[in-house]
Amino acid sequence: MSKRILPENTPLKNINWHSMDAWEKIGSWLMIVVLGIVGIGSLFAPEKSYHRILFVFVALLLVYGCYLLFIYLMHGRTRKTDGLYGVLAIVLAAVLTFNEQLPKQLVQALFGFYCLGISIVMTVQILIHLEDGVKVRVTNVLFALSYAVLAIVLFTMDLFGSGFLIRLFGIYFLLLAIRMALTMFDLNSASYRWKRGFYVSLPIVLATILPDFAVRKINEKFRVGQSYELESIKRDDPVKLRAMVHIGPEGFQKIGHFSFSWKGMVYSYGNYDAKSERFFTMLGDGVYFTVPDDVYLDNIVRHEHNTIFEYSILTTPEQDEKIEACLKDLKDRSYRWYCDLEKKQGNELGDLESDYPCRLHYRTGAKFYKLRRGPFKTYWAAGDNCVLFSEVILGSIGADVLSLRGIITPGAYYDYLENEYAKENSPIIERRVYAEAANHKGI
Repeated sequence: MSKRILPENTPLKNINWHSMDAWEKIGSWLMIVVLGIVGIGSLFAPEKSYHRILFVFVALLLVYGCYLLFIYLMHGRTRKTDGLYGVLAIVLAAVLTFNEQLPKQLVQALFGFYCLGISIVMTVQILIHLEDGVKVRVTNVLFALSYAVLAIVLFTMDLFGSGFLIRLFGIYFLLLAIRMALTMFDLNSASYRWKRGFYVSLPIVLATILPDFAVRKINEKFRVGQSYELESIKRDDPVKLRAMVHIGPEGFQKIGHFSFSWKGMVYSYGNYDAKSERFFTMLGDGVYFTVPDDVYLDNIVRHEHNTIFEYSILTTPEQDEKIEACLKDLKDRSYRWYCDLEKKQGNELGDLESDYPCRLHYRTGAKFYKLRRGPFKTYWAAGDNCVLFSEVILGSIGADVLSLRGIITPGAYYDYLENEYAKENSPIIERRVYAEAANHKGI
């Protein structure tokens, strides 16, 4: 038998944040205008837009470099890194001034590798689905081929004479501006409802680091001495569904993890069987666990030192039925999997401390499951991952984070949930952040 070592009603750090204020709205509209202008300019006058953007970028580099050098001259030896970065910024500005083609060539190469990577990621997912007997969507095959063709074109042709790539970015900027504008219009819309569609997300690199950036802001609050009252977790509200974005303290944990809680029970999917891991832990048998959310939250914050962004989502009786149907299908395709601690029927972790499933089961009594067939039988970090697993449930009630790139990161869902929370008639009625104060000393 495993044993639980958590005290009852263990307090967690609970931070309630406010909705979007007036200054944030002004900033959002300014961003929309800037993206729209850049998008239209890039689409209809790509070369002029390129030179103007490059001019602004070079000017900002020069100002930033001079500022850092000024700080270095004022403080001397204590700010050596500022002096180094200042010189580098000015040198880069000079290089870009005398070699205007370098940014074009660099962006073209990087975007080519990006498209090639997306094509490979989607192709791997298609092959996994074929192996696991999952029906492959024709659209996924077409997108994988399209990205491959685009990568080949970028690697083999000089398209900047026609401004091809700049126009491509212009279209993306316009779509992003439209998405942001619609979000702003929906803030106070009485008729707003969740519905499925294609969500134009932030660039994947930016979306990936968003949650960690939010954690840094919390760190800063703790660093300057702001405190929050501790309170026990209470689940006496009518909300049954909660989405959880996890951010760890270091390494790949900063990219994040995503799970959901239904009727007080957390469902979390991942590559939890170390014996099945392959390809640098990016592939493996798909495993999910269930555990009561109160003990799970305490463990993940206090012992695993994660920060949790939790979003409470109101559901209708019809949506409840859809979620229950999805969970029933999941359970019908699953069988119980036992971690090493359960197999040895031990009461102490000992040398199993480094194994996450064993630690989790020891502290919370979590139960693990593998899938016999169908989606998520095989875990693929860039495809059928923790986010897509939870998106099956959230998507069944209208959450809108489908991706044309085949990849959905925890950060992309964090961005979506943050935008939804700000809307007056969104089903997300509460946002909480759980963090251990002792671990937030500022970065």
